[in-house]
Amino acid sequence: MKYTTLGKTGLKISRMGFGGIPIQRIDAEGTKKLMQQLAEEGVNYIDTARGYTVSEEYLGYALEGTRDKFVIATKSMARTREAMAADIEKSLGNLRTNHIDLYQVHNPSMEQLDTVIGEGGALEALLEAKAADKIGHIGLTAHSTAVFERALNLDWVETIMFPYNIVENQGDELIRKCQEKNVGFIAMKPLAGGAIENGSLALRYVCSNPAVTVVIPGMAEGSGREH
Repeated sequence: MKYTTLGKTGLKISRMGFGGIPIQRIDAEGTKKLMQQLAEEGVNYIDTARGYTVSEEYLGYALEGTRDKFVIATKSMARTREAMAADIEKSLGNLRTNHIDLYQVHNPSMEQLDTVIGEGGALEALLEAKAADKIGHIGLTAHSTAVFERALNLDWVETIMFPYNIVENQGDELIRKCQEKNVGFIAMKPLAGGAIENGSLALRYVCSNPAVTVVIPGMAEGSGREH
């Protein structure tokens, strides 16, 4: 397994991570087995979200006793200070930890991003949680190149997650700018949501870009398919 540094966060992570969406398809014990397998293979970057139903809870159960072996990233669609503060506490409880390595603003529109960074916005809660060491770093996920480009100019954004694969490569130039600015780039949907059948070829394509910090395919237990 190859390892790298997640941009300005300084976190040492495996270049191949794990996307936690498909955890919803298995149970807590299955998640525990999967985490053990990932640890054996050297994967230490785990991505989940408040919106992935039971994903945080199953991961919290699965990682008890092995929390320190993993870098945990989660995210919230909260846009206000109050809602984000509540989600951070919920994530800490679900994940059974007192510290989340990376907390991300989950897929805001341009208008929602205005709310996030405005007075009483979610950023206030994120910065407060960071000051209290409840979270280590702050990132943002996007599906729009306009939001991606804007995020690159926000000094509090330490990582950006965006779709990147053989089919969806519209972010190429912005990914290169991430590297220039030392912003960690997290490639989601490397198999285009399952549209690309040759997983090995798809992952080789994504990993061949040196500006991609980490790639997070979501794999069902015992499967090489992204969901």
